[in-house]
Amino acid sequence: MLAGYLREIYHRDPPEVSEYHGEWGSLAVSQNIYKEFQPYETEAQLFVIIGGPVLNFCSNRFLTGDDPLGGTLPVFERFQNGDIRWDEDLSGPFAILIVDKLEKTIQCITDLMLFIPVYEFVSDRFTALGTHVDALAKTAGRQSEIDKVSLVDFVLHKLITYPYTAYTGIWQCCPAANHTYYPFSGPSSKPEPKRYWTPVEQNSFDTIDEAAEELRKAVTEEIERVTESMVHVAQFISGGEDSRTIAGLMPDHLKKDGFIFLDNMNREGRIARKVSGVYGLNFTVKLREPTHYLKILPEASDMIGSGRQFTHAHTLGFHKECKLTEYDAVFGGFLANSLLKADEARKTDKRKRYPFLPDKLVEGEEHSRPVENKLFTSPVLREIDKRRHSFIKMLREYRKDSLHEWFQFWPRSMGYACPNVDVNRRLFRSYEPFLCNKVIKISASVPTTWKLNRRIYAKAFRESHKPAKWIPHANGYLPFFPWWFNVPLLFFFWFRKKIKNRLGLSGKVHDGPWFDWNALVKTDEWKTLVKECEKDFIKDFFEGHLSEKRSDRLSNELKHSRIINLIQIRYQFYKKKQ
Repeated sequence: MLAGYLREIYHRDPPEVSEYHGEWGSLAVSQNIYKEFQPYETEAQLFVIIGGPVLNFCSNRFLTGDDPLGGTLPVFERFQNGDIRWDEDLSGPFAILIVDKLEKTIQCITDLMLFIPVYEFVSDRFTALGTHVDALAKTAGRQSEIDKVSLVDFVLHKLITYPYTAYTGIWQCCPAANHTYYPFSGPSSKPEPKRYWTPVEQNSFDTIDEAAEELRKAVTEEIERVTESMVHVAQFISGGEDSRTIAGLMPDHLKKDGFIFLDNMNREGRIARKVSGVYGLNFTVKLREPTHYLKILPEASDMIGSGRQFTHAHTLGFHKECKLTEYDAVFGGFLANSLLKADEARKTDKRKRYPFLPDKLVEGEEHSRPVENKLFTSPVLREIDKRRHSFIKMLREYRKDSLHEWFQFWPRSMGYACPNVDVNRRLFRSYEPFLCNKVIKISASVPTTWKLNRRIYAKAFRESHKPAKWIPHANGYLPFFPWWFNVPLLFFFWFRKKIKNRLGLSGKVHDGPWFDWNALVKTDEWKTLVKECEKDFIKDFFEGHLSEKRSDRLSNELKHSRIINLIQIRYQFYKKKQ
């Protein structure tokens, strides 16, 4: 039964699932795609590692070996000896489950940012944990206990406010914490999680140059630890600077393949091809169909789980075409903008209109503003306000001055793009160097002003950008140079684009790396789904949550970026039951 719930989240090629049973309870675990991190069982314990963390306390040469416990045993032995330091010894996304079969207790350790989500259900008679919310809901018999306020939250914000989920009684676990459960003693015996790290605002660097040097060292060491015994790896390449950073830090002995997924071979793709040539990558481009994301909606939604946007399953399908499962490591540049360039910080609005202007911070935060929308009732919106205010109160203990920025950071489930990590780690051996523990700690430590205008990032990775010194970023600037050097270039790029638009010379090609939603909403497939939502789903599913003042047309109340969330909910909670 438990194994079946896990297999159901895959539409094709489900992994093998092992089940363990005893007086302590039952456990189902999918075969880890990081093949050296399989579960380890003794007479007294079950030790499970989810994901493929980089080990900082020993060599990672086991990553190219054939020992299924090559990565598990070093962590287990360090834990048994009482020497484990979760915030230092394991790097990247992970979750650890330790079952003491004799004492009938469970420990669950989450990573620094909750990149891999863990959910819990605790009642008088039953305790259950899982890394997939829908599979856990079925296990706990909660699949009909839908929290529709959470789903309204999801529609409006692309995520569900921590620690809530799509189901009542099921909660997100704490990031960077050791959770202990006593399932045979009732919910009152579950102590508060012990946090092993918190993102306190405390700058440990005297200068920005010192911090930049540590940042460069951290990313370099992460890549070297992963690849020390590898020969052939892959990475995602783009017209931006983050993939150049990764490519520039790759050891020289590696054979490297670069992949990009686009709507068409546009400016982004042409730059990526040039960059690949400079850094010695074998370049491959794969093109998306106009309705690509609608076609993957069922498969991606089931893999990601309810309350998390399926549109971040960018590699789904392409992982087969590009044979990504055959690589020992596939590298990405995820979250560099957020962690190191203050993308989530509150800044002046002028740069939205004039992208050549430097960024400037605005004090305070705006996430506590009342949520407003004519589609849903005031009581529902005020409940969402209450949940967001409660989260802000918790976060303010650690991030008083940078609360607005860290609202979407800690846990990272408050960042709507996080499912990207969870999908990739289920499909192939994915590594994201910017998610290593040292980078996260540096991001938490340094002032936001050091991140603005790429200051610390440019200082840290300038040498990595040197080979492509004169190849512009897709946005028009030269990553090798500091922000002030790029102001005239950005102005020229912006001005030329304005003139082309005015003269009608800009063309119809979508030049961005991401999907062109403006093209999708013009398709018949999109229009059909929207009509179906307006016809049956909205009134039936959200009965009692809809405002009487609403329009009959969703496009009058929601942008297409929110309508897609309704379409996802319709599939997960309505269409599948018909």
